[in-house]
Amino acid sequence: MAFAEKPKAPPAPTLSRLGASALVETIDGPVEIVNLAGKAMPVLTRLADGSLGFRMMREVRMVEEEAQQVVLTNTDGQRVQVGVDHVFVDVTGKEIRAGSLVAGNRLEPSWPYRHDYVVPDTPEYQPQVRGRTWSRAVTIAGVEPATAGQVFGMAVNQTKTYFLTFGSLSRAQE
Repeated sequence: MAFAEKPKAPPAPTLSRLGASALVETIDGPVEIVNLAGKAMPVLTRLADGSLGFRMMREVRMVEEEAQQVVLTNTDGQRVQVGVDHVFVDVTGKEIRAGSLVAGNRLEPSWPYRHDYVVPDTPEYQPQVRGRTWSRAVTIAGVEPATAGQVFGMAVNQTKTYFLTFGSLSRAQE
């Protein structure tokens, strides 16, 4: 069989179910996942030593055409739409599916500020977080049902995790 005739290996199974408008923290800044379909891009992740770094996100693709979805709002006022089966990581390192989240759940955050860091009272920050001591968690403030639609998944080299602009860590694959 000629090289061009060999079948392509299937993509790695994915635990991600991102709504098309979900923003992923890439090396180029926040990018909607729908714009990354069919591409590879370095994404922000937590490395084995606990530091932040970039690893290649690959095999970005639509994984379901009509998936049930929810819109999550965090206490900073940020929102993200994901499939109910999307896998987040909570502050204890446990996996939790979006459909199981309720107000008060605390997710693993992307930015590890000191425990006594106070968010500056400046226009760059949402009014509800200005002057507040930073919390080492992305806390869910609300979960609302959303219209069913396309969801996207991917693989991430080495760490198998990545951060959403929403601030939380998500699993890409087992």
